[in-house]
Amino acid sequence: MTIETILPIPDLFSARRVLCIQPHYDDNDIAAAGTIARLRESGTEIIYLTVTDDLMGVVDDTLSDAEAAELLRRDQFAAGKIIGVNQQFWLGYPDAGEYDYFAVRRDMLKVIRQVRPDFILAPDAWLTYEGHRDHIQTGLAAAEAVMFAGLTKIKSSDSAVDASYPGHEIHGIALYFTREPNTIVDISTVWQAKVAALRCYQAQFDPQGLDELVMALDAKSRQVTAGLSFERGEPLKVLHTSALHCGV
Repeated sequence: MTIETILPIPDLFSARRVLCIQPHYDDNDIAAAGTIARLRESGTEIIYLTVTDDLMGVVDDTLSDAEAAELLRRDQFAAGKIIGVNQQFWLGYPDAGEYDYFAVRRDMLKVIRQVRPDFILAPDAWLTYEGHRDHIQTGLAAAEAVMFAGLTKIKSSDSAVDASYPGHEIHGIALYFTREPNTIVDISTVWQAKVAALRCYQAQFDPQGLDELVMALDAKSRQVTAGLSFERGEPLKVLHTSALHCGV
């Protein structure tokens, strides 16, 4: 038996500034570009935070790291323009490599205290069978950073940011790449924008790979709307921040 939190599901679409945290440069858009595009249409400010440098996934292995990084940024900015991303941050941790979890959490706290979002999007660290540590660490660090943002005794990576942080309310967190959604966002009207954004990610996908990605996401977007009144959707686990500790 699954026992849900007693707290109400916060309204993601009431958010005016959303920080979208991703392990790799395309995860936000693969999982939630439709949701993010709809938020942007409603006037929400969209900020992306990417944890890793993404170098391991670049398909052309003849490129130097600097050349690969340039292509990755090119893709990300092109996709962001389509979806409506206002600002991007990069932490630069080694893709699929060794790095310290607490350093990631400190950097996330710094960005959260800088930009003061009222909602967070992040991967579900508890996704069944998730084997990619970048996803697990990113999701868990995001959840902890949401809980600890107002506790400035828990330091970020920038003491000046901590000292000047006035505190603010984060209304909720929406977890993507989840098998336990409580919200299906209707993305029918923005599906083509999502596809156009995904097709920007050419550094890590060849044309066939992009076709297969779009096909898989199309099938998934239709699967999750079974019994609903719209054609395509994105599944999210939307939680009040207090639900992140002790299952209240």
